[in-house]
Amino acid sequence: MKTLLFAPETFNLAETTRMIEVAKACQSQAICIFMGYSRKFATFIEKEGFEFNYLTPHLAETDIQNIMKFDQMKTVRIPFTYNMLRMRIENELQLIEKIDPDGIIIGSTISLLISARVKKVPLIYVKPYAYSRAHIEGPLFMKESKPYIKKIVKALLLNLKWLPKDIKKLIKEFGVKDHFEYTIDAMSADLNCITTPELLTKNPVLPKNSVYVGPIFAKLNEEIPRDLQQLLEISTKPLIYCSMGSSANHQLIFDLLQSFDGLAVEVISPMKSYLTEEQIKQLPKNVHLFDWLPAMAVQNKVMACVLHGGEGTVQTACFAGKPFIGIGLQKEQEYNIDCCVKYGNAIQIKKNKLKDQHLFKKNIQKLLEESIYRQQAKKLQQELQSMEGSTMAAKELLQFVTANAK
Repeated sequence: MKTLLFAPETFNLAETTRMIEVAKACQSQAICIFMGYSRKFATFIEKEGFEFNYLTPHLAETDIQNIMKFDQMKTVRIPFTYNMLRMRIENELQLIEKIDPDGIIIGSTISLLISARVKKVPLIYVKPYAYSRAHIEGPLFMKESKPYIKKIVKALLLNLKWLPKDIKKLIKEFGVKDHFEYTIDAMSADLNCITTPELLTKNPVLPKNSVYVGPIFAKLNEEIPRDLQQLLEISTKPLIYCSMGSSANHQLIFDLLQSFDGLAVEVISPMKSYLTEEQIKQLPKNVHLFDWLPAMAVQNKVMACVLHGGEGTVQTACFAGKPFIGIGLQKEQEYNIDCCVKYGNAIQIKKNKLKDQHLFKKNIQKLLEESIYRQQAKKLQQELQSMEGSTMAAKELLQFVTANAK
């Protein structure tokens, strides 16, 4: 029996649930153990029966906000100090020594890119396609730009060797410089399981350390709350599911939910924890707030969605066969939305246009009234139906760790 260590950043719901689904698919052939630095979504791991190791230094809410800002390119300052990263690496090395895993599966957990290499444990990253080496080398990257501009940008991105000084210092101290030659490969593992389906990337050729596994999103055993179930049964207006994921902030969510005022729809949003009591009182009557919700179960019952463009959230809408409006909060999310815009099941609104309530309401009406969006959403649902991303990821990573056994 193999032992696998799963290490999502557990303040990120999509990343955590993606890891849970892969672990569930592996558990008949492996002992699956989790670790993380935040307890924010660790409960979901424990509810599924997996061991969770809560490592120090624990992430405070301010740390999480700084990571989000970095992720959304609002700052170029790395959100981890040298001391914090070094402590993470040292504690990860102790955990690896203790459980002796055959493989380590990560989300965006950058410290394990170092500690797994120190211990020479096969490292697998379950990740989106956007802005990976595969994407930048692919045929559609900057397709609409002038050829010479595309050539220059590609060359720059693929040959850049910049790393933050603290990362450079740590990889030198721990003797793993060989794994960090190019910036584009810094967030790459020994095996990269790409969750974006090829039918959306339109790129059949991936780098040798990457493989398509297909969509992976939350399928947790949670029930729809009773009061929401009642609303789903009795509403005579179109129902819209609205979620901006873990990367949103309270002001953005408040502004977005205000935009539904005056529309003949009922809005279901699992964003309650992001708002103050005062903000909640000011929301339109047609907005119904909840804490966490089982997204697939709810989206199966609505007419359309408004989403932030995180891959798990987008894939849930696609598997539910629902058209959506996407508001990307970072480049990766904009790419995910754009794939669906090109397919025909989504409309994209840029984040800087969100305060334009007239534009927002116009696009909601368009999404609900023009049947082409529903038709394309149903078509994409049928094309994706046979894809079992978590099963394929489990198959690929178990084969990989077996082939690379110590």
